[in-house]
Amino acid sequence: MRTSAFQIAAPYVSYEEYARLTGIPVATVRNLVRDGRLPIRAKLKPQEKPFINMLALIKEADSQSAA
Repeated sequence: MRTSAFQIAAPYVSYEEYARLTGIPVATVRNLVRDGRLPIRAKLKPQEKPFINMLALIKEADSQSAA
């Protein structure tokens, strides 16, 4: 049986915070979201600020490490 433990500061982070955490430019973060390579929290209204879904990224990484 395999177990994984992850620790994140927040389940969702802004584009700017994700860029700071990863060291990539904010413009690149926007492009990755636009291309569908970074998941965002679903927005209820179009004018809401988008946030990167860190939980989805961890689940994806965990499933890839199991393969």
